[in-house]
Amino acid sequence: MPPRSTDLPASADVVVVGAGITGASLAHHLARRGVSVVVIEQSPQSGTGATGRSGGMVRAYDPDPAIGELALPSLATYRDPGSWASGQAPLHAVGAVTAAHPDQGPALREAAGQLNGALGTSAHVVAECDEAAGIRLAGGVALVEPEAGWVAPAEVTADWLVQARADGAVVCHGVRVRAVEARGGRPAVRTDAGVVSARAVVAAVGPWAADPVPGLRPASPVRSRSIQVSVVERRPPAPAHATFVDLRTGLYAKPVGADRTLIGMPHLVWDSPFDAQPDPAHAQATVSALTAHFPWLTTAVHLSTVRAADAYGSPGVGGPASGLLEGTGVPHVWSVRGWNGSGVKTAPEAGRRIADACVADAFSDVA
Repeated sequence: MPPRSTDLPASADVVVVGAGITGASLAHHLARRGVSVVVIEQSPQSGTGATGRSGGMVRAYDPDPAIGELALPSLATYRDPGSWASGQAPLHAVGAVTAAHPDQGPALREAAGQLNGALGTSAHVVAECDEAAGIRLAGGVALVEPEAGWVAPAEVTADWLVQARADGAVVCHGVRVRAVEARGGRPAVRTDAGVVSARAVVAAVGPWAADPVPGLRPASPVRSRSIQVSVVERRPPAPAHATFVDLRTGLYAKPVGADRTLIGMPHLVWDSPFDAQPDPAHAQATVSALTAHFPWLTTAVHLSTVRAADAYGSPGVGGPASGLLEGTGVPHVWSVRGWNGSGVKTAPEAGRRIADACVADAFSDVA
């Protein structure tokens, strides 16, 4: 059972605000280093915000080198049973197909060689072919990663928090942070359950970073952007398929069990509240656009549409873990970068690197 709000400690080395997938990864890595950690989550359960609405697609390749540098070791962690309290790797290795314009063929082949050299995988490029892993390529070239796939983000989050608690972390649900302020050169986190003094504070609050509480505003603006996906029924003779993203259009899809598929495409509604109502026109347009890749969608039964929001921002500048953290104007208080939809596939390695930076910052005045 999660601790009651009255269990909030008076002090900690590091306070992590937000128990989504990145906050959970960070808490796990901090606690594993012997740092005293308090995680504060406003919801009654972990992973119910943007993490809970994520499709959870993971692969090692990304056209952004900074994201790819995090995604590659993260995929290795998702594949490793020994990294998880459950003793089982959370990865559903259905494969991943990344489609691109044919001009990108050489770059994708170079990337496949790098991935295979680092991970011992069988990534390869498919060109001049109509289909790969159950997906029509619609004239594109594709990087296929057979050992990639998807994870259930809420389950990954829960596993990391189990490990963090086992290593001494305190995770408090249903506690709202009201402000973070400097007291004696170090931060104090004011909540509706009391004040926690800390050596360092990290906010991993996803789209809520766009409208943060006092003391948690990142140096560079963060904006929320709508994300909307639908789940459809996949009936025979529709084939099983890998996860899919098309770099030309932003279209994406993933299997959900044996007979369902999640589909999505960019929903460019900025400053969107997390609880906005689904957009039926966008749901219909998503089906129409993805029919070029999944012809069976023309007769698929629509099961549900979910809309949420994610944090979008520029990579952090300066400070520890440059590109991952941004200062807030309060000493030793940091905000995790907006992940632009890449939070799940980078969380294992991002959490590790942020933990390293937090430890260095928190104990910067200790000889």
